Amino acid sequence: MADKTDVLLAFWQEQRESDRQVENQRATLTNIIVVIVSAGLGFLAQKGLHPPMLTVTVTMVALGIYGAMASLKSHERCAFHMRQARWLRQKIGVLHPELEFEDGLAAVRSTHRLRFPLLVRTRMYALWVALHSAIALSGAILSVWILAV
Repeated sequence: MADKTDVLLAFWQEQRESDRQVENQRATLTNIIVVIVSAGLGFLAQKGLHPPMLTVTVTMVALGIYGAMASLKSHERCAFHMRQARWLRQKIGVLHPELEFEDGLAAVRSTHRLRFPLLVRTRMYALWVALHSAIALSGAILSVWILAV
């Protein structure tokens, strides 16, 4: 039978892999949205801002909103897997205090925060939500422009 550390390590690895899978799905979705929106903007540039082009601009709004919501959901899932992985890592640290996991990681975090004080406070998911929100806002502005002109 495997010892406790092996079991905890296997569960920890599973949580980290789940976290990576969620992030890969978010990246793929964002890439698809950016490609579609880019094609839509190219189409708008060729055809001009006329009422039939509302189909393209409203689609941009919908894709932007969907991307922002999907990014928020991805953040929630990643946070869930990371909390579980952190708990498992702490359990391994308790089983092997001589490894000084928590002390070593705390020192690394402290040094990192000193080196990157502003970036540490910037959350990656917020940047993805901002990107998708900008796509939705662009679509909304173009839609209003079409309707106003």
